[in-house]
Order: sequence, then structure tokens, then C-alpha cells
Amino acid sequence: MRARIPLPPPVRPYHLLVKLRRRLLAVSLLLAVEAAAFALLVTESVTGAIAAAGLTCVSLWLHLVLHECGHLVVAKLLRLPVVAVRIAPFNGWRNEVSVRPAPSMTALPLRMVLFYLGGPLTNLCAATALVVASGSTSTALTRSTLLGAAFVGALLALTNLVPGRSTGSDGHHLLRWLRAPAATREGLRAGYYQEEVVSALGAVARAVNDAHRVGIQPRPGSDPLLALAGYQQRLRAARTQSPELVEEAERLAALARAGGTDPVAAAAIGQALSVQFGLWYLYAAVVHGSPVDRREVREISELAQIAVRSQPGVLSAQIAMSLAHLLNQRPEDARSLLVDVRPGAEPSDLCTLALLLRAAAESYLGNHADADHLLRAAPGDYPQLAQLVAAIRAAEPAPALFAPAPAARA
Repeated sequence: MRARIPLPPPVRPYHLLVKLRRRLLAVSLLLAVEAAAFALLVTESVTGAIAAAGLTCVSLWLHLVLHECGHLVVAKLLRLPVVAVRIAPFNGWRNEVSVRPAPSMTALPLRMVLFYLGGPLTNLCAATALVVASGSTSTALTRSTLLGAAFVGALLALTNLVPGRSTGSDGHHLLRWLRAPAATREGLRAGYYQEEVVSALGAVARAVNDAHRVGIQPRPGSDPLLALAGYQQRLRAARTQSPELVEEAERLAALARAGGTDPVAAAAIGQALSVQFGLWYLYAAVVHGSPVDRREVREISELAQIAVRSQPGVLSAQIAMSLAHLLNQRPEDARSLLVDVRPGAEPSDLCTLALLLRAAAESYLGNHADADHLLRAAPGDYPQLAQLVAAIRAAEPAPALFAPAPAARA
């Protein structure tokens, strides 16, 4: 695996809003001290100063709840799919409203801009209402408390609108959607696809474990298997395929090719890497029009062959080999490996992956009716991959998957 592999943008699409860091504690304490000093100056009452300080702290938490409620209301009004709501200002310093919009949603940049403005604008509206209310009271303590609460709300809104270095602020996301809406939308799609790749790797790992239980057993304490498990764990936790993970994948590929590596461990590594990078090469060729270098195709094929030699009857190994054939512009061979897979077979996630790859092969062979049937029959486990295959089916001619070899000079 070389560093030329297309890497998705560093986004986590389903976790779009995470705020309220520990610095808010320091801010609330500072505001409480200032409110107490102001109340003491106005009322000349220690009791009033303490009450003003306490109410100012409480107002911070109320503004935090209003902030998230603003995001939630806007998400509902704009029909953005809400996948998580956590509003607990007194527990854990972690409030969030997470949405998962479809990349193809109409007017998505405008919807996302309004979504991220929802929280700060709610705080600003609340602050304005508090200022108006303070002008209609004749009690100095009440007036100072309302003005302090208004200041807290305005400060919270403005703080969230400043992009800064925090990737979780509203301002950061607003800037991305305003400056580069097309790239941000594509990053969202790539992030969803990355989730499906990780899900496919999980299905492959389960299939490998099942094969171990009924077939050849790995040697106890197999270091390559432990290395693969650690790599997959870091891949699941990562926001993107970082260069460090690519380098680790290269080391795993070298282990799979090493003669002294346990055959089961080599097969597991071969399946995982060929499926992971094969799916991303497919994405790069179809979505970005970046065909794969022939050397990369040969490496994918070599890793898939290691898996097939050790476990020829395992569906995950056949999927890995069919991906290699597909990238090598050999759709007949890719189709032949998966022709016996039927809808509803178990395991269902691997069955879906096999059906979609066979649909891609049928598209390249010109069997469009078969490709349409397979796309309809495949369950919805991999919606982004299904859209990718549908794009291959609709393209005329089908996109090239590997780059042609450079012409030799005379």
C-alpha cells in the first residue's frame, strides 16, 4: 500500500456538533465574579451581590440549553435527519445535536449554514429579550442580573461563531460550508463511504474468525493477527485514513507476503487490506476520475491471492479477489467468483457487498438488466457503495478503473 491511495477528507459526518469544553467553567466563574462586583457596586448589598453571581452562573447553563434547542428546532424545520440529541449542561460538559444529512439533499449548504446559525441566533435573541426586560424593571438587583444574563448569552453566541482552532465550533463549520460548499459536501459523502468501508472490514473480520473455527487454526500468539487487530481498531477510531495508517498497512502487507507468516494470519491481512484499499480505489476511479496505478492493482491482486489460496471457499476471500479482478478490468472473472451468491444469503452484510460488486461487474460487461436486478435485490447495508455502483451502471462508457501504462518511447 503506497501513499498515493486517495484519502477521504478529515471529517466525521455523523458527529457535526460537539461543544462546551472545560474552559466554560473558567468563563462562568469569571462572569460570576464580575456580576457580583457590579451588583455590589449598584446595590451596596453583599447578599444581592451573591444572588447576582449565582443567577449569572445559572443563566450560563440556561443559555447552553437554549443554544442546543435552537440547533434542534432548525434541524427539524429544515428536515435534517437528527441522529443524536444530548442536552445535559450539568453532567459531563458535553452537549450536542448531531445530524446526518444526505449528501444529495437539495440546497444542502444553505440548510447546514442555517443549522449552525440556529444555536448562536437563539442565544442572541434571548440576550436581546433580557436587555429589553431589564429596561422595564425598577429594581437595581433585577436589572443587573438581567443585564449579566444577557451578556452571558451574547458572549456564548459570539464565541461559537468564531472559527478559531476548534473543529467543533459553529463558526468552523459555517466557514467550511460558506467557503467550499462543494468540497464540504463531497467530504460528507467520503466520510459516509469511509464508514461503509470500516463496516465491510468488520464483516470480513467476522468471516475470517468463522473460518478459523472450522478450518485451519492459527498458531497461538500470532503476532501478525494481533498487529492486524490493532490496525483495524485504530482505523475505526480515526477520522480518516491518515498517512500513518497507510504506512502501517504497508507493514502489514509485507507481513502477509513474508514466507514465515502463519497462513491464516496472511490470509486475514490479505482480505482486510485488499477490501479496504480496493473499495477506496473503486471510489477514486468512479467519483474522482482517478484510475488506479497498475502497480497498485498488482499489489491488491497479490494480497487477494494470498487470501484465496488459504481459504478458497470463504466468501470474504472471494470478495477480495473479485475486487482485484474488477480493478484489473477483468469483470468476467469478478462476476464468476460471485455468481453463486443469492439475495438473502448469510452473512447478510457480506452478501450485500458481493451483490453490489457483481452488479458493478455486470455493468462493465454490458448486462444492464442484471445489474439493475442486483441493485434492487441488495439490502441497504451499503447505500454509498450502491450509489457508486449505480453511477457505474449509468455511465456511458463505464469509467476506467486503472490508469493505462505509459507508452514506451521510440
